Parts: sequence; structure tokens; C-alpha cells
Amino acid sequence: MLALALGLTAGCAASGPRLAKALMADRDPAAHGADIEDHYIVHCPDLLEVDTAGRLDDNVARPVGADSRIPLADGGRLHADGLTTPEIARAVADWLGLPAEQVHVGVIEYNSQELYLFGEVAGGERPIPYQGPETVLDLLQRIGGVAPGAALGNVQVVRSHVADGTSPELFQVDLKAILLCDDQKTNVRLEPFDQIYIGQTKRSSLEPLLPPWLQPLYERLTGIRRVGTSNVAGPD
Repeated sequence: MLALALGLTAGCAASGPRLAKALMADRDPAAHGADIEDHYIVHCPDLLEVDTAGRLDDNVARPVGADSRIPLADGGRLHADGLTTPEIARAVADWLGLPAEQVHVGVIEYNSQELYLFGEVAGGERPIPYQGPETVLDLLQRIGGVAPGAALGNVQVVRSHVADGTSPELFQVDLKAILLCDDQKTNVRLEPFDQIYIGQTKRSSLEPLLPPWLQPLYERLTGIRRVGTSNVAGPD
């Protein structure tokens, strides 16, 4: 059994831990899109903030209602659903008779759209708020990276197209090329309700098959720690 553990370790690609470190170290890659929030399309029941340099109560959270509008002053309601925050800001400026540069609109809570995380992601499988057309790399950094044992060569995005009734799309994401070669071709920009899958390495999937007395040695050799022991990858 010990020989099996050592053999599995020798046969694993050494790039996994290095890629995981590069994923979280690369905080400002060229592929990061600027002003992602400006391209987010607001829907009910998102929660907005409207800064009007004092013309309105700027400390009030303004929900997008079922009527597609946000409350302003004196009972007025302004259409917001289906617009970006810069478009809403221009509409507020027109409504108040202010120069456009004096009005800023931001999203406080992203409540209307989600992304779905599956597989070996930090924090476990779960839905998370969609916050605009960020890339896969942006997303993985936002959620804190991947779990120990993640196969960074096995990352996929599934776009189901349920709403428009067209065929699903499957995108293969080459994180090694993105992080180490600055090749952004597969760094997919995400859309609402995309599903992101992070695969599991063979050595991680085989660890539960080892007897308890051998698992600590296996973890030291592979750099993988079981969730509940330590949720970090060891050194290369």
C-alpha cells in the first residue's frame, strides 16, 4: 500500500500546486476587465445605492421592485430593470435635472442572478451572486480559489441556455495557459446562471481508499490535506 501511495505521487503532474498558487497570486492579470459592474444588467430584486451629491437621501438603499422601478423622492419611481448602472445614473440625472457626472449608481446586493459552482471549489459547491461579465479567472479569485485536490486542467463552464431554448454550450478552460502563458483564449466571460465545474485530481479521489494510518503520510507526500484537517494545499 505504501508503494501504491508513492507511485501515485510520482505519477502526478507537479504543476497543480504551482497553478493554485499562481491563481491567487495573479491579482491583476491583463485579462481582467475594467468596470465589470458597469456592464451588469440590473433586475428585480437587486438593491441599489444612488449618490446624487445631496439632492436625494444618499444613504437609502433602493430596491428594484416588481414594477421594474426604484423609489426616488416624493413618491417618484424610476425604471431600472434591464438597465446598467450607468444607464440608471443618466436617467436619475435627467429626472433631477443634474449633470450626469454628479450622479453615481451602484449595486449594494446582487439578488437577481446567480452562478453555480460545482466540484473542487474553495468553500464547497454552492450558488453565488452573478456580479457582471467577469472572467473565469476573476471568479475563481473572488471566491478564494480552489479546494485541495482540484484538477486545474479540468475546468469547464456549462451555459445551459434554458431561458432562450437553444442548445447548451460547453467551454473548456485552460487555466495553465491563462496563468502561465498569458493565453486568454479560453478565459471565458461568464453570463448569468452559468455553471462552473472544477474537476478532482486522481490522487485526491483515491485518498479515501487508503487506510487511516497511511493517509497522513499520503497527505505529506502529495501536498493535499483533507477538508476538516487543513483546507490548504502544501508546498510544491
